[in-house]
Amino acid sequence: MAAKPVIRVGIAGIGFMGVTHFRALANLPGVRVEAIAEMDERKRQGDWSQVRGNFGAAGGKVDLSGIRTYQDYRDMARDPNLDLIDLCLPTPAHPAATRYCLASGKHVLCEKPIALNLKDADGMLAEAKKSGKHLFVGQVLRYFPEYRFLKQVYESRKYGELVAARFRRIIARPSWPSGGTNWFADPKKSGGAGIDLHIHDADFVLYLLGRPKGVSSLGVPCGTGAFDYLANQYDYGKKGPIVSSEGGWIAAAALPFEQSYEAYFEKGTLVFNSSNCPLTLYGADGKTSQPRLPVEDGFVAEWKAILKPLREGVQPTELLGSSARESLALVLAEQESARTGKKVKM
Repeated sequence: MAAKPVIRVGIAGIGFMGVTHFRALANLPGVRVEAIAEMDERKRQGDWSQVRGNFGAAGGKVDLSGIRTYQDYRDMARDPNLDLIDLCLPTPAHPAATRYCLASGKHVLCEKPIALNLKDADGMLAEAKKSGKHLFVGQVLRYFPEYRFLKQVYESRKYGELVAARFRRIIARPSWPSGGTNWFADPKKSGGAGIDLHIHDADFVLYLLGRPKGVSSLGVPCGTGAFDYLANQYDYGKKGPIVSSEGGWIAAAALPFEQSYEAYFEKGTLVFNSSNCPLTLYGADGKTSQPRLPVEDGFVAEWKAILKPLREGVQPTELLGSSARESLALVLAEQESARTGKKVKM
């Protein structure tokens, strides 16, 4: 793969993630957003004021002069002056859109989750291999400063071995529109809270610790085999850490979005809660401190990890589609366990 000093990006879908990615790319060197694809004419004209999500400000109004606009992402995928398509479309569109863009000769960043089922995910990976282009999936939690710090501490063994950890992600049921409809409300389209929301923490558990031997789960079902809430216990063997997670959209609307973790090491405990506790280290000496975190925004760091190998012409190692496929497989195993009441081996 030849090196390219500047990667030219087209963003498909100007919803919450499309706007977030546009902002993250705005001041990064070695990349230009050269095109967007969006069905809504107002958004194509730069009026993103109705775009909102579970954190951050609304979209506002944007000057799109110098940026090519398309109504259909397929027309944008055929643009010969683009290198990568950033797919920020609703989840049901991921498989077909990813395959089309890869077949059109473009690298693809597909927003998480990779797909709703493993058959579709495998089809996306097969097209990437056939096309010779790279498929990335936006499992961005790995790059949030608090989670980057946990990964560094775990790998360095700075506070000894990890004994136990708990991850949590809770929000009210999504009510914001996307493309004019709240497709999140339909579990056939979103996959429910397990696949749409909790997959962040499932992915991070795999990223941090690797694949568990099995998982035992309980859940609040929402129909079609999906769940509004999952509570999971991972099996890392008799000598491994005791690790659990919970996540879902079961909170009352007045409760703010919360992501949190507790990590218990032999010589210290890390606690983080986005609602009420900045990352805090509780030391074995009885003292507490707040670690110095990377100042870089998680979405900026995510994009840097994607762009660096493309610019340098080397093989990517981060945010690969194959890794996202494993994260989806873990959530599906959790849902199977919650449905059957039995532990599922991985």
